[in-house]
Amino acid sequence: MGEGTVFERESVANRAGKYILLLLVIIVVVGGFITWARISAGSHNAMQEARGVRAAMKLVSIEYYGGDGSIYDRSSYDGMAKGAADMIRTMAYADGEIELRAWDEVNNVPIAFTYRKDPYVIEFRRVGDPQDPDDVWDVYYAFHLMKYTTEFEAK
Repeated sequence: MGEGTVFERESVANRAGKYILLLLVIIVVVGGFITWARISAGSHNAMQEARGVRAAMKLVSIEYYGGDGSIYDRSSYDGMAKGAADMIRTMAYADGEIELRAWDEVNNVPIAFTYRKDPYVIEFRRVGDPQDPDDVWDVYYAFHLMKYTTEFEAK
């Protein structure tokens, strides 16, 4: 045989491997984007609920103030007077957990609170000058990673 151009055919296995690798990359990229979009949308919804909780806190505090009381109760596990959290949840159409951490008695507004809804945790802090404060909202996403319990047998 003489010299000339030699054509080599790519094997079917090599071609299939390239398509499978491309398909896996596409699945990972699209899956990551979908996960990011779901987390982002959920955080925006939880943030809106937390803002509603803040507004409801102000309104409920006026009602408690009118009854010669305060919404803030340091001795309570959630930082609020009895029944205040339920009134706030009802008024704000929120179903998460509310923990009031600091309250401005002079202006009757929250200084810091935490709102938890499913895997989202929103922390609110009022910082700066009391006359012109800045509001800081931190939104966290967490999921249940592990539960560890120890069982003791009674003997």
